[in-house]
Amino acid sequence: MNSPFLHQVSQLLAQELPFFVLKKSNENRVNLFYQSDQEWHRTAPLEEDYIVFAPFLKEQHSVFIPVENSISFPWTQQKVESTLPEFDKEVNKDEYLMLVNKAINNLQEGDLRKVVLSRKQTIKSHLSQVKLLERLLNLYPTANSYFFYHPKVGAWMGATPELLLKIENTTLKTMSLAGTVAYDGVTDIYWGKKEREEQQLVTDYIVEQLKMTNATDIETSQPQTVQAGAICHLKTDIKAQINPNDMYKYLNALHPTPAVCGMPTKQALQFIKENEGYDRSFYTGYLGVVNNNNKNAEFFVNLRCIELNDKTATLYVGGGITALSHAQAEYLETVNKMGTMLRVL
Repeated sequence: MNSPFLHQVSQLLAQELPFFVLKKSNENRVNLFYQSDQEWHRTAPLEEDYIVFAPFLKEQHSVFIPVENSISFPWTQQKVESTLPEFDKEVNKDEYLMLVNKAINNLQEGDLRKVVLSRKQTIKSHLSQVKLLERLLNLYPTANSYFFYHPKVGAWMGATPELLLKIENTTLKTMSLAGTVAYDGVTDIYWGKKEREEQQLVTDYIVEQLKMTNATDIETSQPQTVQAGAICHLKTDIKAQINPNDMYKYLNALHPTPAVCGMPTKQALQFIKENEGYDRSFYTGYLGVVNNNNKNAEFFVNLRCIELNDKTATLYVGGGITALSHAQAEYLETVNKMGTMLRVL
């Protein structure tokens, strides 16, 4: 059963030791990495394996957890109640609609082609963090689910569908992910012009960024629909050949992607900083595991996440805005996305 793993997590929380839990999509094992002290490592270890939990803004500090201890536990999937709880769908609605309309005007008149705008909402949480983790892993077996804790930083958990970057020796894999519709039991979805254009913008940007890093043999798949919990996205897989010693060159080239920031990146980031009105912190940053010895690494974009505090949880959601966007539809998209993590609570 899953109790030995959950007991270990409870012990680490009680001892206030930094740790990171990762259960990758469709796997039946969950991995636990943890430190033996409370130090906040702000730089990557040069030779040992490590975990990285990085914020949206590059100028803010990442958290690195050296893999001093790691345990892999079997995970038995269990059915849990997953009804969507009641929540106030009108919180910050007017502010978000004004923000989106401002962005649409900018997109129609200026050089900006896409900008990703987000919002957050804090609600009460009556379950323990360990219970929330158990529900997260049971509810979303097809997502990459994680739980990060550091006593000097805080606690975050999420279920992300998006791979930022995977390196296996000289092969790099990534994806472009855009477009969102509610999942109603079928994945044979008609994608409109706005969603297809948004997804192609992301794909083209990633390919161009990889070319600038001197990656070679770049390949892209046909777009396909993928399910992530209660919603579906449009996804294109991308592969290239690279130098594994230049890992952070590729990370810096791809983060933040148009799927979480916009494009051109500089203009989109400036619009976000000037207009969004809050610090995203680790939302739309990335998280990952680095194996220095084998030159392997895997990083995921921090989407569909919750920041956990004492008896409250802050949910973060957003959406890609283009010149073809409609503010009300964009707001409803954030409401649908919020449902993913609300089911955990």
